[in-house]
Amino acid sequence: MEKSALGSLAIILGGLVLSLEIYSLKFIQGVEMQTGSWKTYASDYATEMPMFLALCITLAIIIYGIVLVIKAKETKE
Repeated sequence: MEKSALGSLAIILGGLVLSLEIYSLKFIQGVEMQTGSWKTYASDYATEMPMFLALCITLAIIIYGIVLVIKAKETKE
């Protein structure tokens, strides 16, 4: 598989996973509302360690995909 295709795939899949993680923040807030105590903003859950690590890994994959695409274009020129 070419570097540019692999990079594009990493960007697309990373974006999909990132959107799922962002929507899951609201879901987590909704579940905690059922128990009676919750944080005011759904984005506050992103600072908790498991979610923070997941977001960092996803962003690293997206950045790696961007780097692959840029390097593939540089080598073609």
